[in-house]
Amino acid sequence: MNQKELWEYFGREILNSKLGDEKKKYLSFLSCTWYDGEKYDPSFNSYEDLIKITKGYVALGGGGLALFGTASLFTWPDHFEQLIDKFSDKTPIDRTRFLDDSCYRGTYGFCFSTTLGSVLHELFHTFDLGHTEYGIMNRGFDDIYKFFTVNSETGVSDTLSKAFKNKIEFKEEFEAEKLSERLQNVSRKKHFSIIKKYDETDDTFLSKSCAIVLYYHKWFNQNEESKKYVLSFDKTSKFISATNGIRVVEIRNLINEMVLIDWTFEGKILKIYFQLPDEYSKYYNLDHLLVVEDSSGNILKNIL
Repeated sequence: MNQKELWEYFGREILNSKLGDEKKKYLSFLSCTWYDGEKYDPSFNSYEDLIKITKGYVALGGGGLALFGTASLFTWPDHFEQLIDKFSDKTPIDRTRFLDDSCYRGTYGFCFSTTLGSVLHELFHTFDLGHTEYGIMNRGFDDIYKFFTVNSETGVSDTLSKAFKNKIEFKEEFEAEKLSERLQNVSRKKHFSIIKKYDETDDTFLSKSCAIVLYYHKWFNQNEESKKYVLSFDKTSKFISATNGIRVVEIRNLINEMVLIDWTFEGKILKIYFQLPDEYSKYYNLDHLLVVEDSSGNILKNIL
């Protein structure tokens, strides 16, 4: 089964079990993931080669479920007190025995950093975040160790103060919606490809629009569910109306949910109306998704 099929299968299993609840979100780890190191060949030169010999590999999140394989948990700590030591672990990964999920960096510490960051990235998708050019919602999650460590005091400091140039571009056709609705969509898929990325000091952050989406999100606030509101978009006039006040407007690529343009409104005076500017008309087509959040965490998604 591929990642999408695993996500759909176990999503249904969860929803049909006594644990199932549309008002819950699930962070799940697939215990049957298995890396067949006997099939490893030194000629393998891409991450995709390693995934091909890994059964039950998955790192996918959205709607109500974030699901992950367990082939790299050998690099994770057993106790919280081991956290820094695990990030600092320079032990090389033996690919004949274990999956190297370290973003081509090859050590236990980096594998832990990439996989823990990936968990956070996918979990954020369940809270309606899209992809961004930089930061956690791009490939910044590879370097999540930077959030926990201080360069001058850790064994991974000197060479890690700069981001690595060889990265993996992470794209997924996966929008956030209810788990039951997501399971009805059978056309989602995920792509990886090697890209070049220039040196950065730190990319373990959320973009402004992502942070505001989380700040007003219903999952992190106690708002009256029964309160009536209007949150609408008129395709002809490109007018957005929100009786509770607009907080975030994003235009995303429909395929990979990359945030292309965003507007945020943080003032005390509520923004009740907003018209998409004519200067961005090239995005107003079926290839792009409009995402709007109001002050009460209500979210509107509409294909432009």
